[in-house]
Amino acid sequence: MNQHLPQDTSTLLASHEQRIALIRQYANEANPADFDAKWLAVLRACASWFSTMPLQPEQHSEPGGAFRATVEVAYFAMRLSGGQKFAADQPSERRRRLEPQYLYALFLAACCSWLDEPCRHFHFVREDTGEQWLPAAHGAFQTWLAGSAYRVIRLEAPLPVERMRSALLARSILGAESLSWLDGSVLSELFGAINPAPMPTGFEAQLHKIVRQAIAAARDYEQKARRAVFAPDTTVPPSVEQLAAAATPGAPAAGTALSQTAPAPEPVPPTPSAAAGAAALFQAPPTVPDPVADMAPASTPTTAAPSVPPALAPVAIDAAAISRARRDAPDPFMALLGGSRMMSEFFCALAQDVTAGKVKVVWAEKGLVLPKKMLGNYGIASDTLIENLRKLSLLYAMQGTDLILAERIGTLIMPRPNTPV
Repeated sequence: MNQHLPQDTSTLLASHEQRIALIRQYANEANPADFDAKWLAVLRACASWFSTMPLQPEQHSEPGGAFRATVEVAYFAMRLSGGQKFAADQPSERRRRLEPQYLYALFLAACCSWLDEPCRHFHFVREDTGEQWLPAAHGAFQTWLAGSAYRVIRLEAPLPVERMRSALLARSILGAESLSWLDGSVLSELFGAINPAPMPTGFEAQLHKIVRQAIAAARDYEQKARRAVFAPDTTVPPSVEQLAAAATPGAPAAGTALSQTAPAPEPVPPTPSAAAGAAALFQAPPTVPDPVADMAPASTPTTAAPSVPPALAPVAIDAAAISRARRDAPDPFMALLGGSRMMSEFFCALAQDVTAGKVKVVWAEKGLVLPKKMLGNYGIASDTLIENLRKLSLLYAMQGTDLILAERIGTLIMPRPNTPV
């Protein structure tokens, strides 16, 4: 049982502004006011519904985790929508009219699939009145709290998944205005896709399939983040004499001479922890002793002063400068792609998968051969990619179901075998 304090909607939206900016790119609304009225209003309603409640005890369990999970699922769904053909069995004119509606319905289904998930695992109780939150009776959690603190009580066992309850909650959140943009056939598939069950039963529509894949991607991303393993701290701590010499540099080197005559026992490093492992990433490597100096003769002239090793000066670590240098590292694709962040992210991910052996590409005589069928795995439509590459003169030719990229961008993805490094 933990106590939490609510946050306003603007604070929750501002904490996820980077992913919301990516959703704005996928929405492809020409007028910013249309995006605010259709897309951002739904995220604002979800933020008011969830406030700072967690999603599950195992994942997205921090305050505000439920809304973070909603934004992540919406982002993955929009990313997976690239290259998908909605209403493929309809005539061309009707399909062109329904495709934007299916894209918007995909966003709505992704935002509403986990509306009932926190109630399956927790009870939420107000501190001032001791009243328990009932979604069907009280509505949005943030409105019901009215700025009051609340407690989170975990249930002994999670409640079963209720598909109909999630759909009814979605109907109350979306309202008539968001649903008025959609035709009857799209509405039917929308509420069929609002299904928190992990596996489909019977026939699965394309809309539900993409939403289910987005939920699986969000879960996998969260589990990998929680299983992150940090390297143990292998830095040997300094001895007592070295610390004393560093603290008083003008003091006589009696302790130093003692340490030269009698070797100090090797300190036993403590059991490494996750925090120590994370700090070890920024530590300087331990100094390796010079074997030539250790083999020097013991007899020295009487007039020569005994050599005193310099004191170990503490190393000032600027973690902010290191992270800033990593963030400001030049992107090799950004200069070629005219500053398009979406295209740069696509080619960076493609180059990483090619290096890891997940994607097979080959060099032809005039350029790098890229199969069109793998573009859907990166959330980008083939028509969009071809159009941008032609504008930037980076597409050499199209050969069947393959794209032949120009050599200047192909070498950034995979160097030519006969090209010296």
